[in-house]
Amino acid sequence: MRASRMSVWIALAMAAAVSAAAVKVAVAQDKPSIIVTYWQQATALPETILATQPSLQATIPATITYRPITSGPAALAAMKAGAYDFVGGVGNPPVLSAIANQTNMKIIWAQYYDLAGFAVQKDIQVPNGLIGKDLAQQVGSSEAFSFYGWLKNRGLIGKVKLVNMIPQAMLAAFKSGAIAGGFVSEPFPTMMVSGHGKMVVTSAEMAKEGYPGINVIAANADLIKSHPEVVQAYVCALAKAETMVKGPNAVDVLNKAGAFSGGVPNSDEVVKLGADWPYWPLSDEMGPQGLGTVDNPSSGIVAQVLYKTGLWMKDQGKIQNPPSQEAVANFIDASFAQNVIDKKCPQ
Repeated sequence: MRASRMSVWIALAMAAAVSAAAVKVAVAQDKPSIIVTYWQQATALPETILATQPSLQATIPATITYRPITSGPAALAAMKAGAYDFVGGVGNPPVLSAIANQTNMKIIWAQYYDLAGFAVQKDIQVPNGLIGKDLAQQVGSSEAFSFYGWLKNRGLIGKVKLVNMIPQAMLAAFKSGAIAGGFVSEPFPTMMVSGHGKMVVTSAEMAKEGYPGINVIAANADLIKSHPEVVQAYVCALAKAETMVKGPNAVDVLNKAGAFSGGVPNSDEVVKLGADWPYWPLSDEMGPQGLGTVDNPSSGIVAQVLYKTGLWMKDQGKIQNPPSQEAVANFIDASFAQNVIDKKCPQ
């Protein structure tokens, strides 16, 4: 009798174990898989901080795959095709084009302003010395929008030849003397200046002339509908990642993130760039200096600058019918950012 009872208990225990294992498998199967982009350059940014901080990743109820990108337009085109769930660090022209093309996305976070510079060869005098010269700009970027404004304000439109390049190609062309100068995101202008040129103007200075370069995070709209908790946790984790660049372990955090994205491990340059990166102030994330309000995103600078970018792109012959400011605002979901402000992030 005792043996019989023991057999029953063993059978019940095995059944319970099988049931628990089945529950775990079901939970694992229910956990969504998401694909996140990061910029393949020697800079520590929130996405790569997240990728290298297990404690942050653990707050997101999803399995994350990271994919490197080198082009905003290409990344958002891939998002339109369903390849990515989150695309970060994308600027004015690619975002506006994605909106005009009705990409199934929402802007969910105002991430940072451009950190870029315009460097020229040492012997060139600015601005008259630029006339007739080949100048490179970052292909499909917000830098191109800012650079146009700077050139326009100096009467140089049509007097210089603009060449679109990715940052790595621009650096090589500058060092070889194939181009007279280039406007590109860091760390490339600093590399161009080192031993070869001089810095003329930064993106922060250009922004004051009315042509700010902004960078945002876009999320797949279907993911927002099916798993809003994942999107919220992701935004909260990125907001936390941004604070870590000034925290007590900043050097270690920045070195790990920089190495992940292609930087030199234990590099002073990676640490300095990561610490100085112009993140959007949390106090400006919502309201007129950010995403507007949840009910009225059109009231924020993000919608306004993207609308202005569309008008510029029309003048450049890159788009025929730029979306209105209200149409742009329809692609902004500020609710996730508002929850960060309201301290409603999951613990």
